[in-house]
Amino acid sequence: MSVSKKMPDIDIFLKLKSGNTKAFELIYHKYWSKLFDQAYKRLADEEIVKEFIQELFTELWQNREVIQIHTSISSYLHQALKFKIYNYYKLQQVQDRYRQFVYEQHGPHSTNNLTEERINYIDLHQALKKSIEKLPNQTRRAYKLKQEGGLTYPEIAAVLKISTSTVEKHIIKALKVIRRELKHFIWLLFTIFLK
Repeated sequence: MSVSKKMPDIDIFLKLKSGNTKAFELIYHKYWSKLFDQAYKRLADEEIVKEFIQELFTELWQNREVIQIHTSISSYLHQALKFKIYNYYKLQQVQDRYRQFVYEQHGPHSTNNLTEERINYIDLHQALKKSIEKLPNQTRRAYKLKQEGGLTYPEIAAVLKISTSTVEKHIIKALKVIRRELKHFIWLLFTIFLK
């Protein structure tokens, strides 16, 4: 059976789960502008919004086999985007605390150091992303569902079809790997979270 716009969302989603690219394209075209509008109202930065939506659809395709939608595709996508925006604001708060720390340490004439500090922070963020990508597939999925999706251990267990204790082991493993990968940034992390 082919995919059409007239199909109920649940049927389109089932086609997506089985790897049907037409179903993915249909979902992408149906929801892209709605998601863009939702995110742009909160962020007002077109490039960041486009990046978030691209990540969202990439994750949808990559995780299509394990994603479970309990309400609707629309609700799932809007909720996932909401978590991305939330995490973005959380990251902005950390950056603001770090800037405040630098300002307090170096005074109002620290603008020369701010560029270097900003570069250090960007390096840290990129290193964190790389360390997450190095995680084994199931561990990475569990970690992202926890950190980016905001799911609880039992919810992650249901999505990944594993036990709650296995989810906990994956999260512990992920944190150990990330700590090890970011050990040369420990001084930067210490100063950011010292506040």
